[in-house]
Amino acid sequence: MTTATNTPPRILIPISSFGNSGGYRVLSELANHWTDLGARVDFLVDQRTTAPYFPTRAGIRYFDTRGSEVSESERKGSFSASNNAWSIYAGMTRAIASIGRRYDVIIANQSLTALPVFLGSRGQATKRIYYVQAYEPEYYALEKGVKSVILRLLSWLSYKLPMLQIANAPIYMRYKGIRAAEWMPPGVDGHIFYQRREIPRFDHRGALILGVIGRREPAKGIIYALQAFEELAKRHENMRLKVAFGNLPEGWSHPRCEVVHPKGDRELADFYRSVDVIVAPGTVQLGACHYPVLEGMSCGTPVITTGYLPANDQNAWLVPVRDSHAIVDKVEELLQASHSTLAAKIETACKDVSHFHWSVVAPRFLSLMISG
Repeated sequence: MTTATNTPPRILIPISSFGNSGGYRVLSELANHWTDLGARVDFLVDQRTTAPYFPTRAGIRYFDTRGSEVSESERKGSFSASNNAWSIYAGMTRAIASIGRRYDVIIANQSLTALPVFLGSRGQATKRIYYVQAYEPEYYALEKGVKSVILRLLSWLSYKLPMLQIANAPIYMRYKGIRAAEWMPPGVDGHIFYQRREIPRFDHRGALILGVIGRREPAKGIIYALQAFEELAKRHENMRLKVAFGNLPEGWSHPRCEVVHPKGDRELADFYRSVDVIVAPGTVQLGACHYPVLEGMSCGTPVITTGYLPANDQNAWLVPVRDSHAIVDKVEELLQASHSTLAAKIETACKDVSHFHWSVVAPRFLSLMISG
């Protein structure tokens, strides 16, 4: 490491392309906050990528299939329908070999970037870190075919590489090949996802707006929230549902369901504060971090969930997986809860989730990378 006391660390984050999934959002936010803390942070990305979906204040360095660096104005080409993987990761490996020694830390952030980071930085003094954002084989196991087998194998092999592993939740530490001794969660911007002024008041039984983040993946369990709403709507004429981003099952609709499309985090935070309850009914990776839970709790909105960080019985309403009837029961419980009970849980939730704000997570992560 070349980071003396007064020398800002230099951090390189290789990625295949800029995407719109939660993992890219985490990387962009980390890069932004580390930059604000004085670090020099650069993304290293294939020149064929689209523009960043999530705004970043970090630098962007582009490479071609030979690993040569190209400027923004020199970029050309686009990803074909297939056969991109080899050219991406071969180019990434060569690019890291060329420029990696100029950085103090190189961060692999997904199993497919781990091998290029390891191979490209061999013989360099640069510290190699593998930030395991999610346990990939569980996702790849949901798919079938030869490609799924290969992806699971690559994930398993990536955990064997001699790099400092940092998981994004405690459930991934020492878990099925992962050797992380530390964990660092994804964060929430407390200035945007701030606590609502007043907690929901259920003054009239049944007058309640349920909120969900629309996702079609079966593992997100949205179907169970929809089934619960259908039953609740039969019981309570004032029950409504608000879905962010749509992505509902094909053919599903309800006259009391409103679909909204938040643009950016500020509008998303407004969505959380506009509903009375957030339902996050995911079915896998319980104990991991899940943004609807983190963001809903940070906004001071009651959360019904199957059990994602930092939800527990003291700050949220927990239900079993794949159980729409349990969701119905929890909503009924909320409708009859006293104002003091709601206030106590929500205050506990806001306190607990404050440890996941970027203002806390980013400096801790930076310190861990430098000293780890």
